[in-house]
Amino acid sequence: MHRLLSAVWFSLRLHHFLGLILALTILPTFAAGLGVAPTLLEFTPQEVAKGLTLRNSGTTALRAQVRIFRWQQQNGKDVLAPSAALVASPPFLNIAPGGRQMVRIIQRGGIAPDTLAGERSFRILVDELPAPPVDETGVNSLAGAQPGLNFLLRFSVPVFIASPLDGAGAKLSWRLQHTEAGLQLVTDNTGGSRAQITDLKLMSSEGRVLYEHKGLAGYVLSGNSRLWPFSLPSRVATATEIRMQVNGQPTRHPLSPADITD
Repeated sequence: MHRLLSAVWFSLRLHHFLGLILALTILPTFAAGLGVAPTLLEFTPQEVAKGLTLRNSGTTALRAQVRIFRWQQQNGKDVLAPSAALVASPPFLNIAPGGRQMVRIIQRGGIAPDTLAGERSFRILVDELPAPPVDETGVNSLAGAQPGLNFLLRFSVPVFIASPLDGAGAKLSWRLQHTEAGLQLVTDNTGGSRAQITDLKLMSSEGRVLYEHKGLAGYVLSGNSRLWPFSLPSRVATATEIRMQVNGQPTRHPLSPADITD
């Protein structure tokens, strides 16, 4: 009897183990193989083209699409709009496993009126596209691509074109304001180039940290305003100074306490 029970128990364990192995072998593979470099592009007014390299570190071929948008900040928020000032060539790519391809980002056209107002800002969106559908023979247009679910990736690469005029860098002013959404931090940049903000701290008059945002907070573009989406505690209303890294440099700015309802 004992041998019979042992045999049944072993059979059930073996069945469970084989079922687990089968389940693991039929799960779809989510191999995120797309990589993009560099992570930022800067043009002088005279430069015609720069290179953006797309890499496939996965084990299957992938397809990618490259699009370029004008990047502005309206009503305190980022806004992307189609633009012909920069062109990606080619805009669609098939990249073999372990391969890489370069996309040329081409600046075209003459000096537009808005180029004199300061640095122009763009975003390159690089999207990994789904694998093409599999036909009745089980073959698709990309060797090795698998049907089923895919993890699609998106990269957003900032691009800046300097103004042909010699202009000053970022010129920032900061304020707190009460809104229906609560207390919010606002930045105005009246300078000639963008400001990248990292490691932001709001300080009291006694030097206490009232709020801290570690790492990259975002950009304030030339000639634009930024409404930061931070959830600020009520104690921040008494902050008198803001400390941060602006384009990698430690910076301090005075901050008026929030006492006006907008």
